[in-house]
Amino acid sequence: MTVKYRSKTKLGKREVLARALIEGCPLDQLAARFVAAGYNEKAAAYEAGRAMQDPLFAAGKKLSNQVRKRDWILDIYRKLQESHNGKQANIPVVDKIDPDRFFSDYYHRSQPVKLTGLIDHWPAMGKWSLDFLAGKMGNTMIELQGQRLSRQDYEIASNELKRNVTFADFVAALRRTDTSNDFYMTANNDTVNKKALAPLWDDVGDISLLKPTKALDGFFWMGPKGTITPFHHDLTNNLLLQITGRKRVTMVAPYESAHMRNHKHCFSTWQSPEQITAQGDQGPNLWQCEIGPGEALFLPVGWWHYVEALEMTIGMSFINFRADNDFYTDYPSEVDF
Repeated sequence: MTVKYRSKTKLGKREVLARALIEGCPLDQLAARFVAAGYNEKAAAYEAGRAMQDPLFAAGKKLSNQVRKRDWILDIYRKLQESHNGKQANIPVVDKIDPDRFFSDYYHRSQPVKLTGLIDHWPAMGKWSLDFLAGKMGNTMIELQGQRLSRQDYEIASNELKRNVTFADFVAALRRTDTSNDFYMTANNDTVNKKALAPLWDDVGDISLLKPTKALDGFFWMGPKGTITPFHHDLTNNLLLQITGRKRVTMVAPYESAHMRNHKHCFSTWQSPEQITAQGDQGPNLWQCEIGPGEALFLPVGWWHYVEALEMTIGMSFINFRADNDFYTDYPSEVDF
């Protein structure tokens, strides 16, 4: 005779097992999980024993163990880095870097570096003021992210927040705004803006680390003080540079991804660097630097980063390095959590 147990529990049997797998529960503690969920000891022992015979549970447990092993290995890198640099790691600064050194010491080692002296020769450095841009591009229709504060997940919902305005209206909004995260022209608007802003590309020169720059190679960023790009990682190596204003960039190494609360695609639920710092030793290590006019930051693929504008900013980003940068083709696009 089959005995059926009924329990007054908020969690069903499958959910108890699913949580046990996700949280890496040892098999000898599985029955205790059922007891904690409201099952009596006899029922708990029965369900735990039944799970041991389930091939799906066995496969899930094997996968859980593999993930735990991987996280253990990656955590070694975290501990070694922390023992060398402490919780707040410094990003090196190199002026006029030789391309061979950049690729050997940073690009191929996936190490961030702040770079100066790359774009001093750009006409944009002396020309791109609000007055100049309003005069040259005033009647041009551009696209930006608008009403960002209406959505907590504004970065994930970026396609829903696209707005079209004239460049003159955009500049007027910047002039009357001290601090705001409500509107921002970002790389997510590049499909429209690369063509719309084409007259500005004459003021953009070459960069020694990149393939010869063409009009469609760069992504344009512009917004008021206070704009924020929340924690996420990119699917390519990126070169982020500033023409006007300063940004603070906070980074977390990819080997700490298990601590980054990755909930959807390449995004994190951490709200700010301060929220991570408040976790003490339980939070990931932070790498942080500021970049200002004429300075650039190499953001290696997979590195988590959070970007805050400390002033009104104009910047660009590039991915057309003189080396392989195709890491998105094999990205598991259906990954979700």
